[in-house]
This record gives sequence, C-alpha cells and structure tokens, in this order.
Amino acid sequence: MSDSAAAILPHIEHVLDAARIAPSHDNMQPWRFIVEGDTVSFLVDHERDRSPANAAGRMACIAIGASLECALLRAGRNGCTVRFLPPRPNALVTISVSAPKRLVEADKALVRRSTNRRLYDGRPLDDATFAWVQQATPPLDATRTLWFGRERVRALGPVIEEGETVFFADARAREAALRAVRFDVRDNDEVSRGLSIGCLELSASERMALDALRRTPQDRIIATGSTAKLGAHARRLVESASGVCVIVTRGSEPSADVAVGRCMQRAWLALTRRGLVAQPMGAIPALEAMLELDERAGVKSDQHERATAVVAACRGAFPSLDKGTRVAVILRVGNAPPPTALVRRLPLADSLATAAAPGVDEPAP
Repeated sequence: MSDSAAAILPHIEHVLDAARIAPSHDNMQPWRFIVEGDTVSFLVDHERDRSPANAAGRMACIAIGASLECALLRAGRNGCTVRFLPPRPNALVTISVSAPKRLVEADKALVRRSTNRRLYDGRPLDDATFAWVQQATPPLDATRTLWFGRERVRALGPVIEEGETVFFADARAREAALRAVRFDVRDNDEVSRGLSIGCLELSASERMALDALRRTPQDRIIATGSTAKLGAHARRLVESASGVCVIVTRGSEPSADVAVGRCMQRAWLALTRRGLVAQPMGAIPALEAMLELDERAGVKSDQHERATAVVAACRGAFPSLDKGTRVAVILRVGNAPPPTALVRRLPLADSLATAAAPGVDEPAP
C-alpha cells in the first residue's frame, strides 16, 4: 500500500474499498478519491476514459454515481453517519463519514455483482419479482428506474441492433472500444483495467471477427457491413433477456448522471439479491451524448441521420416515459449461469488523488 493509502482512517479505507469495485464503462474506473480525515470527495479522472462513448463525461459521471452508492451501502451497513457536504472544487460529490458503530461482513450482493454477457434463458419474470425490484428502486431526485417484461424486450431488439451497428460504424468509437479489450491475455485472466477477451463470452468465430476489425480499414468495414454483425449479436443478447431495466432522468448536468449511476447500482444489486443477472447496453445512450456535442466530438455526418433516428426509436420503444426525460441506462436482465470470466479493479491506492487532481471541467471528447 502507498503512503497516501496508509494514512487513511481505517473506516474510510473500508468504505472506499467498496467504492472502487463499482461498475464502469469498459472497466475504465474513471474515479478519483480525495481523502481529508473523515471527508471523501469523488472526482472524475478524464484521462482514464477518453472514448467517444464517454461523450460529455456522461459514462464517467454514471460510474461515479455507482461508486458513491457502493460507498454509502458499505458505510450504512457499518453504522456510519454520512453527511453530504458542498462539493470541494472539481469534485462531483463530497461526503463525511463518521466512525463505524460496528464492523460487519461485506454485503454479499455488492461483492457478487458482475456484468453477465452470456445469452440469458428468456424465462419471464414473475409478478413477485417485478414487485420486489420496483420497491427496491424508488426515484432519486429527477431520476426514475423503470422495469419492463418480455413484451418490451421483443420491441427493443431491432432498436438495439441498429444502435450497436451505428455506434461501431464510427471509427473513433469502435477503435476506443477495441482498445479496451485485452486480446493479449488468456480467457481466465482477471485484468485490472479494461476487458479480457474471455469476459465478452464470444464464440470462436465471433472472436476472430472482432479481432479482424482492428486491422480492417474503415472504408472496407463500411462496404462489407462488418458492424452489422456486432449489431446482430447485441440483438440476440437483448432478445434472450427476461426483461429490461430503463433509467431515465432530466437534464444533462453531471449531478443528473451521478443520480443515474446510483439508481443503476441499486437496480443491479436488487437483481443480484434475487439471483438475477444484468448487462448494460450502452450504445444508444452513448450515441445520444455524442449527438449533443459539436462536430469535433459528435457523430460523423454520414451517420448522423441514422444515429438521430435510432435514439428516437429507443424512446419510441418506451411510450410511457415522461416528456423531457432521456434514457440514460438500459440494462437487460434475466437468468443465466455465472460468467465464465471476470475482471478485477485497480488497487485503491491507484485511485487516490491530491487536491490538484483533475475535475469534471474537461470532459472527454
């Protein structure tokens, strides 16, 4: 452990050990923690995820929200009192955490939660399960968690297919996604950043096709429709699900996406406690963020119309959504065997920062 980690109060280190195991886009872990006594500030490290999928820093802010929720859960189980303070400069959130009243085992759902990219068995969720997850995921500020069954899965399949196809047709988005995949490790190697090839749960032919994309020129990719294969794979994944969890919010400020991340983590943990699995389908929310940026960072002009249409189609698949909200997270949920491979997280010391750490004022392009 580094000197900075060694100086942390034991209960703060315990809380941040939970914060660091949160999910994040491509396992980039874009969080930094500034610790000052019993006070912790959560910041975005924009250098950890410069991908177009993290346009406007939205994916990073969602990851910060998930990390915060993990910290709050650990603190609550140990009887700590948590107070939200005015965020320090460049921080998204600042909290104080009192000394614990007790030390208990880690929440099993928090430890067991993982992304499951396998095909699910399509078994419908029963009414009791729907009622349970709805009760476990109340609104947070202007952010709501909505649950849908198999009927919406079927409607969403072709929309997800088109979204993935358009997203990966963007050379910058595709290249960033492929850089996050560790083709150089064995299937069961638990990499501490990025994704191992094994955790993608691909067939041998799908692996070869994905690997070939790294060396195929953009014009040939478009001419041969190679990204359509990625879209078709995403559609099979969605259509194997038992249901869909959709998290919507208002506004585009970072605090809105922090709330989204907290709600996502609550939903994922609720599913884990019921023995269910989940996987985020992030292409369409990423496309929407990319469309909102200028020409330097947004979707290329030749794909702009398709991207706009698929974002609209996604909202059309959920006609009950309130006007003025945006779909920030889509989780496919269901039943499946455990993942065949997992990824790890960086040690806590690697995510500790000083007061001079970067903030959210320079989001990734």
